[in-house]
Amino acid sequence: MKPTKAVREMTPYSPPTSSRRGKLRLDFNENSIGCSPKVVEALRKVSAEDLSAYPEYGKFREIIAGYGGVKAGEIVPTNGSDEAINAIITAYVERGQEIIIPTPSFAMFYFYAQRQGAKIREVMYEKDFSFPTEGVLKAIGKKTGLVIICNPNNPTGTGVERDDIERVLEKARENEVAVIVDEAYFAYMKESVIDLINKYNSLFVLRTFSKAFGLAGLRAGYVATNEENASVLRKSISPYSVNMVAVIAVEAALSDLRYVRDYVKEVDRAREIMYIGLGKLGLGYMPTRANFLMVKFGAGGKEVVSGLNEKGILVRDVSAYPMLKDYVRIGIGTVEQTKELLNAIKEIYGKEGK
Repeated sequence: MKPTKAVREMTPYSPPTSSRRGKLRLDFNENSIGCSPKVVEALRKVSAEDLSAYPEYGKFREIIAGYGGVKAGEIVPTNGSDEAINAIITAYVERGQEIIIPTPSFAMFYFYAQRQGAKIREVMYEKDFSFPTEGVLKAIGKKTGLVIICNPNNPTGTGVERDDIERVLEKARENEVAVIVDEAYFAYMKESVIDLINKYNSLFVLRTFSKAFGLAGLRAGYVATNEENASVLRKSISPYSVNMVAVIAVEAALSDLRYVRDYVKEVDRAREIMYIGLGKLGLGYMPTRANFLMVKFGAGGKEVVSGLNEKGILVRDVSAYPMLKDYVRIGIGTVEQTKELLNAIKEIYGKEGK
């Protein structure tokens, strides 16, 4: 018995599955201090009935919709952004159609595109890592099933201007092409196109509670789109894919937005310290709109990643990504954590100004 041709030809995604606990985790852009205490308090009150009953999403959708500024019927809860990406590709992309991915970008876009048997059409970011608007517009055509925009982009941290997104949405609407705008790092960028979901019937906005909210372990996110699209998506995912514990945790997290805002402000302060510290070390970097940034170590990147790991600090080697062979992606945590990180880099990399 053989798996499908698409699965046989897929590039596997192999995330770390052990040896991350107790370390300063700056490799997967998680909240570096954890979720709101209100979440932990709510989870301590989880009852046997909560665990024995199937999850209910009526109130859940209303709470998320209130946070997003949309209607409850325009929200589809998902098992993290991963399920959202898979559901949209499954529902709107036929086997053999093209998926346009501005590259480099989030690995799971390519993963689910391959699994669907779609043709991936990469449009390379500009040399300055700005969004390739003209290239994307030129690529959209009769063979296109989906365009994916990650804003801010992972792994580069760069943002996409709203006008450029609208230009893509206009061209996509003309060609009846779906568009994902992945706003996983919306809390840091503080800009969104969620208000456009009814202006453009092709638009799907993705959000997650894995990053700023500190709930990566519970796998919860959502899609915001018009009500017609939302009803289609509900047909393409499991009716109970977000478990009840995650529902309880997210509701508690959304009751304490001040916690998230305070953490984001702390990251904003740490980002400026990071810029100054890297400048003193003579290291180049990409200014970022997210809670991570790309640092240019050149040929010494792998040595830095390994050295930091030995010191209990995890960062991400992205040298295999297109255009990023000289870079390491480093998450930004608190001010204190950032000072610890910079001191460690200095010890590994050498004297200031090297």
